[in-house]
Amino acid sequence: MREQLTFNEAALPSIKQAAHELYTNYGAMLLGYIIEVVKDRPVAEGYLADIFSGLSVGDIQYIAGTPDGSTYCRLQQYTRNKLVSFVNTVDDCADSPDNVTIRGNRLIDLMTAEQQLVFCGVHYHGKSVSSLANELNKTSDEIRQILKQSFNIIRSNRK
Repeated sequence: MREQLTFNEAALPSIKQAAHELYTNYGAMLLGYIIEVVKDRPVAEGYLADIFSGLSVGDIQYIAGTPDGSTYCRLQQYTRNKLVSFVNTVDDCADSPDNVTIRGNRLIDLMTAEQQLVFCGVHYHGKSVSSLANELNKTSDEIRQILKQSFNIIRSNRK
């Protein structure tokens, strides 16, 4: 059985070592989990880097410093909490002209149905401007203008 990590706030090298050990032991499995959630490997890799670089002393103590339970399960729960805004936004987002209902996202709710469709198509579903233009029978310039309007709504309504 592996030794549990122990450290205190004054032991910064131990904290970095603990985060590195978590990454070494569980990074690949966690990346697989994140890919399943976000459905995009480059985005998943970005989330993975953010998760491990953002670990605080308390996070590491919670994840690796408790002898009971699975370290990976606690790390996955921590990751799930970090991904909740992504999951909720994509679930709330329109993905086709037939599905323009958005639920519960304050900023997306401020957009027209067309703006929602274009914004979500490009930003969350990875569609290109040209594919959306073909799908909606519009020019690429019109799609870019709608996307610009969507970003303006987000910028002007951030808290």
